Amino acid sequence: MNIFFRILLAFYAFCLTVISLILMIVTLNKEMFINITNFLEKTVLSNKASVILLFIVELIFFGLSLMFLLSGVRSERNRKSITRFNKIGEVKISLNTIENIALAASRRNNGVRDSKAYVKRTGENVSVHIRVVVMPDINIPALLEDIQKRVKKSVEETSGILVDDVKVFVENIYTGYRSRVE
Repeated sequence: MNIFFRILLAFYAFCLTVISLILMIVTLNKEMFINITNFLEKTVLSNKASVILLFIVELIFFGLSLMFLLSGVRSERNRKSITRFNKIGEVKISLNTIENIALAASRRNNGVRDSKAYVKRTGENVSVHIRVVVMPDINIPALLEDIQKRVKKSVEETSGILVDDVKVFVENIYTGYRSRVE
């Protein structure tokens, strides 16, 4: 949920809280209810500009209500997998599966000691981020380019899902020993 959506939700919740509080007070006091309806009828509803402004505010709140309702109904499962339809039916491939394909492809390269993959969904495609630990005395730019090509080709051929980009980050160079802390 992005920051703009959160601010809208907070504003919406605040306005509904104030309106609910006013309605609870008005419900308990019959004279206040009559005074408010008379004020609305004589002052607000008799003026065309006020009516138009009130309608715009009501329309905005209606739109926000629909937006929040539909965002609550939207499934979280669709974010963790990619769905494809074919003649027979539906095929879903999890992002975890794509991560494992990318890991296998990145580890096939000579010069890679260890790797971790992260897959992010971008519409119907994916973006792959790989962190690698490389062996010493390796041409790092050539190795990373090879990893990018292999991962993209492997993911697209195996899953049928297009890869927008493959970003590779060299996390460390393997030294063959672990340093001890005493």
